[in-house]
Amino acid sequence: MIVQPSILCIMDFTESSLEALKWAAGMAKKFDAHLTILHPYRLNQLQKKEDMIWVKKKIDQDAAKDFDKIAADLLKNGKISYEFRSEVGFINDRVQEHARKNNTLFLVIGKDFATENKEALNDLIEQTEVPLVIIPANKH
Repeated sequence: MIVQPSILCIMDFTESSLEALKWAAGMAKKFDAHLTILHPYRLNQLQKKEDMIWVKKKIDQDAAKDFDKIAADLLKNGKISYEFRSEVGFINDRVQEHARKNNTLFLVIGKDFATENKEALNDLIEQTEVPLVIIPANKH
């Protein structure tokens, strides 16, 4: 069984991650690869009084709504196979799981994520078995 190659792009809805998504979409089209856009987040920083199920649902809904705005402009006309996933967990764990289950060509992140999340970046470099591509911010 041949599995379609996949590109994984981390999305945190910053301008930098939007640039990473644009680049990843272009590469997905070029390589006829499936593009997975992953929005990982953590719930441990919330107040314990909050209903975690409700909070998770709200975060997932807000992320999906924000992504739909981006996808309408960027992806829906590009004729590429893609999916958006909002998942709770450590970014490294989410990436490892995706890479294990898919024929992942590479992981794409924005420069801001790389510079603002040095510990997570170091974990990705040390533990991820797929190439990591860091996309610089677009200078206007």
